[in-house]
Amino acid sequence: MQNETRDVLVIGGGVVGTAILRKLSLYDLSITLVEKQPDLCEGASKANSGIVHTGFDAPPGSVEAECLKRSRYLWSDYAEQLKIPYIPTGAMMIATSEEEKDMIQTKYIPNAKENGVFVEWIEREEVKEMNPAVTDKVIGGLSIPGEAICDPFTATRSFAELAVLNGAEIHLEAGVTSIEETAQGFAVSLENGAVIKTKFIVNAAGVYSDQISRMIGDKSYTISPRKGQFILTEEEIEISQIVLPVPTPTSKGTLISPVVFGGFLLGPTAEDQEDKDDRSTSSKGMNQVLAGCEKLIPDAKEYESIRQFAGVRAVCSTGDYVIRASEKNSRFIHAAGIRSTGLSAAPGIAELVAETIAQSGLILENKEDALLETPNLFNDTEESVGEIVCLCRTITRSEITNALEGPIPPTTIDGVKRRTGATLGECQGNCCIPKILDLLSEYELNRETPLKGLKNSTIALKKGGE
Repeated sequence: MQNETRDVLVIGGGVVGTAILRKLSLYDLSITLVEKQPDLCEGASKANSGIVHTGFDAPPGSVEAECLKRSRYLWSDYAEQLKIPYIPTGAMMIATSEEEKDMIQTKYIPNAKENGVFVEWIEREEVKEMNPAVTDKVIGGLSIPGEAICDPFTATRSFAELAVLNGAEIHLEAGVTSIEETAQGFAVSLENGAVIKTKFIVNAAGVYSDQISRMIGDKSYTISPRKGQFILTEEEIEISQIVLPVPTPTSKGTLISPVVFGGFLLGPTAEDQEDKDDRSTSSKGMNQVLAGCEKLIPDAKEYESIRQFAGVRAVCSTGDYVIRASEKNSRFIHAAGIRSTGLSAAPGIAELVAETIAQSGLILENKEDALLETPNLFNDTEESVGEIVCLCRTITRSEITNALEGPIPPTTIDGVKRRTGATLGECQGNCCIPKILDLLSEYELNRETPLKGLKNSTIALKKGGE
């Protein structure tokens, strides 16, 4: 790590932190991001619905609504520039009773209008024509044509890769242990023993952002964890859009959405808990997901799951995003309290954070040679030839080596998975993990004890490496 004082240190390698890093990399600044896990996108950013929301239902006048509004005008360009898989499917909020219809017409349509989002009520026949699998109890629905789906990990990684190509530094396995205020800004101590000096800090640490804030004595908000469990299925479902329920007071509800790489996602639950690290799934949670989805699509309980997972969302005591300079120190910028719309709002959050930093005194001058578009980092002519490593998904050796030679190479099994799709098939990695470990070792990216993904998620090997 370099010894000079950095202009900005971003804490947190999720989609919000990397979107901020990408934005700041367009300016003539020295910037660094630190992440405590072995890879980017190991928190809520990897375990969500992958939906890019319009903000039609966000509270008008909120910081969240403002960030979602800004993002609506950025996402399609970002997806093209950064090669993010992105499909503008639109969404349909299903009404199965007059009470739900009334809620849509008296609450959500006026709310969307106030937020500048086009929506319209459509009748039962049109809902069924577009999404034949939905329940026969449907009486109509709210069409939200601006909603889309994308790949959350590719978005997070692409934001980070562009920033690195623009000169940013990223340090993984570099959790923050303490922050000392200095005459120039801050001295940030990391778990690996290093100290980074920086003029400004952006706190984008997700569910841990309140703990980071307390390191400078800022107790202005508290983050509570809320677990959401999901089911991924590859069943054929006759829907063309994201199918939404009418939301509840605590959650957007259990939905069914297409996935950009194929299949469908069902979920999430909304389970308040105390443990910020508990991302376990349960039979109870899976049953809740299926029961909720069954109200939208009756066949949901019959769907075969190929994977279950859970994410932990950051629920803020303020009830809104916290994007502002700290009252304790104006050089410490909050990007916290980002609950279920973090992926959707990340581009807008980055814009607002940059403005906040400028208001706090950092001069932002455009970098003349800054890249806006990710160049083609892969040898496309080799992707479909050569040794096949992952039989289920037909992922070749060259596709994996391209990832290992990228700007932010993976060092874990999950890192390879999210960059290439390997291990995502029916065998869930049972056939290809040994070959992936060999490749990690060949590129000197392996460890004495290999990791599946998170810190301490070690993979037990038989003697002799078998």
